[in-house]
Amino acid sequence: MTRQRSLRVRLLTTFGLGAFILSSLFASLTYVGVHHVLVSDKINSDLKQSYVNAALVRSTLYTAPPNLPSLLNSIESATASNVLVQTHHQWLSRSHFASTNDVPAALLELVRAGHPAYQTLVVNGQIVFVVGVPIPAVETQFYEVFHLGVLDRTLRTLLQLLAVGALFTAAVGFAGGNWVARRAVRPLESVSLAAASIAEGELTTRLVVVQADREVQQLTQSFNDMVEQLVNRLERDARFASDVSHELRSPLTTLATAAAVLQSHQDELSASGQESLNLLLADLSIFQSLVEDLLEMARSDAGAVPLVIETVPAVELVRQCLRSAARRHGLSEPVVEVERDVSNPLVAVDRRRFERVVTNLVDNAHRYAGGTTAVRLCYDEGQLVIDFDDAGAGVPDEERDAIFERFFRGRAAHDRSLARGTGLGLALVRDHVRAIGGHISVLTSPEGGARFEIRLPMVEEAL
Repeated sequence: MTRQRSLRVRLLTTFGLGAFILSSLFASLTYVGVHHVLVSDKINSDLKQSYVNAALVRSTLYTAPPNLPSLLNSIESATASNVLVQTHHQWLSRSHFASTNDVPAALLELVRAGHPAYQTLVVNGQIVFVVGVPIPAVETQFYEVFHLGVLDRTLRTLLQLLAVGALFTAAVGFAGGNWVARRAVRPLESVSLAAASIAEGELTTRLVVVQADREVQQLTQSFNDMVEQLVNRLERDARFASDVSHELRSPLTTLATAAAVLQSHQDELSASGQESLNLLLADLSIFQSLVEDLLEMARSDAGAVPLVIETVPAVELVRQCLRSAARRHGLSEPVVEVERDVSNPLVAVDRRRFERVVTNLVDNAHRYAGGTTAVRLCYDEGQLVIDFDDAGAGVPDEERDAIFERFFRGRAAHDRSLARGTGLGLALVRDHVRAIGGHISVLTSPEGGARFEIRLPMVEEAL
């Protein structure tokens, strides 16, 4: 099964990632722009300063060569750079902290060839900017090394601040996404919970929203109107079925009385008359059962029959209901098998509804599956399990859910050789089991027939 994606998570992820991507893009563009501006300005400034310093060196070499070391130290103090002077491949002079290793060989060759050159490189873990200026008038080359450590630290600090800003913006985006997701999803969750409650039979459930947005108020009002119309329609249908059932009971009683009179004089009828009477009695019995089932179902749907919950011993209750069902249909009482670990469990049920459940299951097995072979009681996951096994061919997998639908009769609807029923018995069974807090399903019994499994919650002690 594919795991469904959460709308809340998707909104949260969209806002958070969107904020992170936008803030990262903004931070990157800012860093690149500032880096370009600062580095370009620094290089241009240092380059101009180097040409000025080279002119001073040339003047000193013309006028007072012995003053060159003092000039270089003065330049170093003024510009925070290291200065070197080379003549005929020999280092003529340099400032206090200058090192010939700071000047790369490729740059030396270019300057010796009479071309000004500059290069940015890393020396001993520090970024430096090296400028070489040829002074052909005195056959000398001037080199100045500028240390860009301060600029590098500034750029690193800027990068850290931008990264922190991007993370903070992403966090704000996630927080905003969470707020928006909660605001957007909360009404949907309320609708979902209300719909699930209504599906379970709580038809009085309505949505209540206080200080909501206009769209949410419209959704709430539309949902409540829909539920109100649904409840009204169900009530009308239930009243209609109840009224029809009531109206049919009187003529059915008259027909049953007349049929009983005819049956008492059955020997006086011809063979064809007797056969017609038998068919009439069979259909009349089915008709009476249909009317009774419809009447009970209508009362149940309308809530006209309240639950009377009692806490009773489960084993004795099952035995009594089976005994009553067997006498009602003139059948032998099915065998009740109780597992050893089942001592004396208590269940909270409506006796009348539970007896109807047992009666319908026994009658269904008698009509369609050769009768009930056994009734077994056991424990499973803290619940009492009651299994009704029959001697039939079982229920096909594709019919195991539909068999509890109203008026579903499966093969019996097309096979005239099978006993005819109303198609409401198992639907009533499911409704009654649900009403008392249980669950029913159809499985396959170990003997090969069908197994109707009822699960009921147990109670610790009598209420």
